[in-house]
Amino acid sequence: MLVLPDTHILSPLFCFSKKRLFEEIADCAGYILKKDPKDVIIALNEREKLGTTVFYPGVAIPHAVIDSQSDTFAILSILNKPITFNSIDADEQLVDIALSLFISPKDDLDNIEHLLKSLTIVLSNNDLLNSLRLAKNENKKLETIINQIDELIENKRLEGLVDSQEIESPHSEN
Repeated sequence: MLVLPDTHILSPLFCFSKKRLFEEIADCAGYILKKDPKDVIIALNEREKLGTTVFYPGVAIPHAVIDSQSDTFAILSILNKPITFNSIDADEQLVDIALSLFISPKDDLDNIEHLLKSLTIVLSNNDLLNSLRLAKNENKKLETIINQIDELIENKRLEGLVDSQEIESPHSEN
C-alpha cells in the first residue's frame, strides 16, 4: 500500500532564502498543476502565515490545498545548505529539507491531516534525515529512501501509533 502521494525530487537545490525555495518549488508544482507559480507561492505563504511548518530541526513540511484536477503530490527538496525559514511567530529556524505537499481539494482532509502527523513522526528520525542529506546528489537513493519513508508511515499506522483511524493514500478512492 502506498501512503505517500507521488513525490518529485528537487535535489540538491541551491537556494539562499525561503522566498527562493518557494519559487523553486512553485515552478515545479505550477508545471504539474498547470497553474501560475505565483499562485502556488501565494498559497504556500498563506499557509505559513498560520504558523511555521518547521516541525523538527532542519525539516519543514510546507503545504497548501490547490484547486486543480491534479491528485495530491509532494515535492522533496534537499538544499545544498540550510536557509533561514522564519515566520512571524517563531524564532530563527534553519531548514535544509522541505517536503512540500500540494493537496487536491477532492481528497479527504482527515486523511491528509493523518498523513501530515505521520510524516512529522517519521521525519523526526535523525538517521533517516542524515540518509536524505547524504543522498542529495543521487536521485535513485532518494527514491529508495522515499519508499522506506512510505513503509515506515504504513508501519506506524498498523501499530496504531499515529492514530486509531486508518491513514489512506491521499490519492486512493474512498
